[in-house]
Amino acid sequence: MRKQAGYRNVLILTNPYTKVKSFLGLFSSAGNNGNKNCDSEESRIDYDPTNGGWNLSSTKEDTLKGPSHARIGDIQFPSKAYAERWLKQVYNPAEYWGGFPQGEASEKEMWRDAPWAIGPFAKHPGNPVLAPTEGAWDTGRMDGGVHNGAIIIRDNLFYYVYRGERPLDVAMKSDFDYICDIGVATSDDGVHFTKVTAHSPFFRKGADHRYSYEDVNLVEYGGTYYLFCNQWDWEHQADHTVNGTFLATSSDLLTWKKHGIVFPGAARTHRNGVVLHDPHNRAVKVNGKFVMYINDGLIAYSDDLLHWESRDVPERWPGGEGCLALANHSKDRPDDIVLFTGGNHTGHFYAIGEVLLSTKNPERPRAWLPRPVLKAEEQYPWEVGLSADPPHKPISTFRDCIFFNALTMHGGKWWLYYGGSEYYTCLATAPAG
Repeated sequence: MRKQAGYRNVLILTNPYTKVKSFLGLFSSAGNNGNKNCDSEESRIDYDPTNGGWNLSSTKEDTLKGPSHARIGDIQFPSKAYAERWLKQVYNPAEYWGGFPQGEASEKEMWRDAPWAIGPFAKHPGNPVLAPTEGAWDTGRMDGGVHNGAIIIRDNLFYYVYRGERPLDVAMKSDFDYICDIGVATSDDGVHFTKVTAHSPFFRKGADHRYSYEDVNLVEYGGTYYLFCNQWDWEHQADHTVNGTFLATSSDLLTWKKHGIVFPGAARTHRNGVVLHDPHNRAVKVNGKFVMYINDGLIAYSDDLLHWESRDVPERWPGGEGCLALANHSKDRPDDIVLFTGGNHTGHFYAIGEVLLSTKNPERPRAWLPRPVLKAEEQYPWEVGLSADPPHKPISTFRDCIFFNALTMHGGKWWLYYGGSEYYTCLATAPAG
């Protein structure tokens, strides 16, 4: 997922008992330019994982110190915009239902009634499994760290090819304040990862230093690895020759040949391209063509994974952005395609859904799950905008945001690596077969 300039419309997950909406008046006295101080009775947010999550207490403190500084109780934010997001954009069923069925839905019944679905997933007790490295290319910042990577197993070694984020380090006329590159970490067990610093990051070199590289989709075919991700030029976002789905190839997952933008002649942005693959991340052909699902109701086909032609799908489905597309994963249902999605889902800003399609017609949805298979939970600080280590300080305003691009089958299990608050990489598993 791409963060918007300044700040995007972010939904924040909060405990329904904390009545965070009582904070909305805190910023009204700041006026249009936010230069006035607010010295009024306010509430304070505290997080106590031993006592059910969020707590509120009344305090009286200056809250705003101008447009470049904001404070809620003892919590410091880089700007007023961050503080507003933290407080105002909460779990909102009215605004972020996402086109799914209304009313109650039992998870037990959901899995019973959808034999095609993959899951349920259990979150690993050792989460998070990857964090930013201070001072490195993936040092992280408020609202971004190491996340939205792809996983592939080669010679019994897990390769996690991930997005690393940092504050913007290029002089350009843009409201965007961050930039990303892609790197790799490896693991013997899929839980404990070591970053391969000798080969990371991959792409921001020479003239390409100005681009941001984000959200990885990775497949293997014929001994070659195909890495698709988003490339962005913050200063020229309307130029589709340098923005959108980007491709690089490798024979070893460490050194990469850049092929550039996949759809340079597109009339609109082509982003988050996910190529249909099997449980072991090998690209799959349907009717003699490779298939790519793209955001904004697009699908593309290719003969060679290098050259693609896109078109609109005739019927859209709920769930938001494409995360990952899977086929050839069920002997009992050989025609199934499961497309994982990430976006507005039954009140959550970003949660993971599943859509059923078919190899007989990969463009038309047959069904979708009524509830998410992964969502942010307050019992995990790293999923609700707080640091993994005590005292659980704010590290992201993406407090109701789960997104992923990494899934593989290994040892009779599905291994799914997802982003916690757009800052950490976390692991969830499910039985396979």
